[in-house]
Amino acid sequence: MWYFLYNVLLLLAAPFILLVLLAKKRCRRGLPERLGLFGLFGLAGLFRRFGQNESDRPNGLNRQDRPDEPVIWVHAVSLGEVVAAVPLVRALHVRYPTYRLVVSTVTETGREAVERQLAGVAEHCYAPLDFPWVVTRVVQRLSPTLFLFVETELWPNLLRALSRHRVPSILVNGRLSSSSFRGYRLVKPFFRQVLETVALCLMQSDRDAQRIIALGADSARVLRTGNVKFDQPLPDKTSGATTLSRRTIAVDEQEELIVAGSTHPGEEEQLLDSYQRLQREIPSLVLLLAPRHIERAAEVESVVKARGLLAVRRSALGQSEGASFQPGLPRVVILDTRGELAGAYRHAVLSFVGGTLIPVGGHNLLEPARWGKPVFFGPHTDHCAEVAELLVRAGGGVQVRDGQELTAEMARWLRDRSGLRRKGEAARQVVLDNQGALERSLQLINTLLARKDERSMTDSTSRPRSVGGRSFHSSFRIHHSSFLRWPLLVLAFPYGLVMRARAALYERGWLPKRSLPCRVVSVGNLTVGGTGKTPIVILIVEWLLARGLRVGVLSRGYRRQTRTPFMLISDGRAILAGPAEAGDEPYLIARRCPGAVVAVGADRFKLGQWVLERFPIDCFLLDDGFQHLALYRDVNLLLVDASDPASLQALLPAGRLREPLSTAARATAILVTRADTAAGSNPVLEPIRKATGLDSRPILIRFKAEGFVDVLTGGIEENERVSGRTAFAFSGIGNPNSFQTLLADQGIKVLDELVFPDHHVYTSADLRQVRQRAEACRAELVVTTEKDAGKIVSLLNQKDRFLALRLGTEILEGRERLERLVLGVTDRNDVGVCA
Repeated sequence: MWYFLYNVLLLLAAPFILLVLLAKKRCRRGLPERLGLFGLFGLAGLFRRFGQNESDRPNGLNRQDRPDEPVIWVHAVSLGEVVAAVPLVRALHVRYPTYRLVVSTVTETGREAVERQLAGVAEHCYAPLDFPWVVTRVVQRLSPTLFLFVETELWPNLLRALSRHRVPSILVNGRLSSSSFRGYRLVKPFFRQVLETVALCLMQSDRDAQRIIALGADSARVLRTGNVKFDQPLPDKTSGATTLSRRTIAVDEQEELIVAGSTHPGEEEQLLDSYQRLQREIPSLVLLLAPRHIERAAEVESVVKARGLLAVRRSALGQSEGASFQPGLPRVVILDTRGELAGAYRHAVLSFVGGTLIPVGGHNLLEPARWGKPVFFGPHTDHCAEVAELLVRAGGGVQVRDGQELTAEMARWLRDRSGLRRKGEAARQVVLDNQGALERSLQLINTLLARKDERSMTDSTSRPRSVGGRSFHSSFRIHHSSFLRWPLLVLAFPYGLVMRARAALYERGWLPKRSLPCRVVSVGNLTVGGTGKTPIVILIVEWLLARGLRVGVLSRGYRRQTRTPFMLISDGRAILAGPAEAGDEPYLIARRCPGAVVAVGADRFKLGQWVLERFPIDCFLLDDGFQHLALYRDVNLLLVDASDPASLQALLPAGRLREPLSTAARATAILVTRADTAAGSNPVLEPIRKATGLDSRPILIRFKAEGFVDVLTGGIEENERVSGRTAFAFSGIGNPNSFQTLLADQGIKVLDELVFPDHHVYTSADLRQVRQRAEACRAELVVTTEKDAGKIVSLLNQKDRFLALRLGTEILEGRERLERLVLGVTDRNDVGVCA
């Protein structure tokens, strides 16, 4: 619900967001990419035409369609975050040379910093706007192995999309300012859900760690690693780390420079007052002002000139070293170029860091400290509180209340040059003493990547694979990757309300439930697609028949081609209809359970009465009956697939849930199929626990191959006879991925595979394609599922030797409980999912 409300508000605000971004010239250039268009229909070129001109940028690397290389995606919103990320990205490049590194930013200053400082190391892309369809498109296009985001950029839909695609997210160098913390706390329940999608929160300070835990982050996933900015390489004055020299900013060797960096409106006026007072005492002083946003350079220039001071723009000086001014002439150099501030501090006698005399929160206090310069700053240091405290405590920083105190403190230390040098060395020592955050962060990133690689190897056979132009997942899953997802989520909301209302009406008795005069056991699920209902029904029918009970199976007969309201598929002695008339699943049940009566019809109550008029029945099995609330059942078995937790994420039509997860509370017992997957049952049980508030005791099940059936003759091939052979595989089932896994478990090497939709009706053309593909890859075997086998037998030639995998069921945990439930043996511990 929180995500729904967030996205409704986001959608309502979308026109205003786009208008604001279009109105800002600096935002136009990256807008198509931020909308996930990637140059679609030439829009990127159109926006550049009306935005900024192309700068020199290394376009060779900026290709986001290289699926052969794993990707680490690092998000750094703007210049400050990029500065923090640079050493991290460089270290990742060294440690993981086979990975592509992609750094996303929101601002142009961030982009320029990435392209300048990480050229040849990482690629740049613009961060997507947090619309669900946009972030999903970008995540699928980049397909990252890992997502790192710097300094707490919590974008709910982006983090959720990454989580759904099983991409771990790590917050690196995390911090929470007081204003952000207050804002997030207003919607704490929402951000608790958002933080559940973050694998690790690596925070700068104890205060930051406490704040993010207070917002709902799991304390076990929150660690204080320190500030990565301490690990910026220490500049060497002879190393050429910056091209900025005193001559390029027209400062004579006899002159002394005060550098005021990252300044804001309201600070420049106070700094100019201080400079004019200091310059009267020390005429050799020159002031360099570096506004935080260089587009304000003209505004700053006007403020300087209004004071009667000479204003010199760095951009007007170019790279020439010929400009000179009369020594002692009061003047202000305005740094209106990007990427040169860190180098400018090298030439400073005094340094001031902006955003601190006014309530902004402060900027990077470590840039001047790395050069061994004393750092002056104001009272507003919420964004850099720990660094400010360290500098003041060590004697490397001077914190002042206002511009007047700033003047007094600067004058004091200009008179005490030996003390000034000691302050500079103390500032530099603070940097040296607090390094190590980068290495700590890298170790944790390495540990998480190693775990992910292990899981990837374990699950490699169960991942969705693209086959013949189709996805290995069912067609319902395309909504997660399409532009339709957001509109479909909107439609899913009223659908969910209707399903809840329907269930409530039956529960309160306002809609009637009818009963059959014998025991009814229902087997069903919450999702569309294959959870393994048919093999479970077959297992239960076999149990009941083995105990001498007369069994009837009632099925809807999905996709059957007949229109009669009721149809008998098997009378318990002979099969009376084929798969086209019966539907593929009822036909398979009839073949595997020859002693059971099998019938199909939409109204299961009337169908049961119709069967009882013709046969004596002790127990009915209701196939796919969880949503058929009009018929009372004695036992309600609910199946969930452990290999497919994504199926529980959204209601139809956006996802695959037929009903809200809370309706799982109706179940007598939950059966977790494919519980032998590496992740186990918890990924599917946990969301059900949260939705129902019930602590379920699941029955754990796995499917296994019992052998292979010759589709034409019905003969059985033992597993050992096919193990080690090559095969062409084809299927049309709800979860074809499980078929692929079972074949691999038998030692069969699948050379090629073809996937058809669930319940596919095969044609002669389909079989021709199967034969051609099998011949082309020179496979020894052609293998399909037993469910598909019944539908193709009439299309085969005598020369065809197709094998069908026979599926068996093994109960890993809870067999006795399931038997008691099915047979009606009363045990108070078996009642309800929360027993």
